[in-house]
Amino acid sequence: MSVIDFLSVPFRYIDALEHKQHILLFYEDPEYARLVEFRFIKNGLQSGEQCIYATEEDSGMIVLKLLSYGVPLHLFQTGKLRVVQIRDTYGGYDEILKKCREDMHTILDDLISPYRIVSRIVPNVETLDGISVEMKLEKETHCHFDNFGGSLMCPYDISKIEPKKRKEWIRELQEMHHTTIYLPKSGQGGVFFPS
Repeated sequence: MSVIDFLSVPFRYIDALEHKQHILLFYEDPEYARLVEFRFIKNGLQSGEQCIYATEEDSGMIVLKLLSYGVPLHLFQTGKLRVVQIRDTYGGYDEILKKCREDMHTILDDLISPYRIVSRIVPNVETLDGISVEMKLEKETHCHFDNFGGSLMCPYDISKIEPKKRKEWIRELQEMHHTTIYLPKSGQGGVFFPS
């Protein structure tokens, strides 16, 4: 992997973020995406915001990576930063939706505004039911975002989005966010705003 220019457009955008935003993060390189996610979280912590990093990955591993990134341990101990494990969802549309709503409740429980969250609530968006539930929840979140107490970054590995209608899903996701950050394998990236 090449050396990442921390003054690149995605990092400058994250560093300049002043108002709450619903951010879509499309990526091809998970490690590069993690740097953007962690920068988003770290900046929020430095601004005094409560932060949540919700993931289907092992939560202990994410805590270690955040510590290695320079996030102080006391922020975990005081509850200023929480890493939440999202359960993998199986079953049909209704069952996935039910489990995801329960996970959303866990993530949002006891949050004090302002806050920042990195999360995509449906771990598996490779299936039609998974992406359909994700789209429903993204739409609900975006429609009611004025009542949301902070910023939300929704990460998507482009290669893991349901393939038959991938272009359509991508377009719809962009319409349901204030900003899209795109991180290709090249290490460069861009920030796009809806027209």
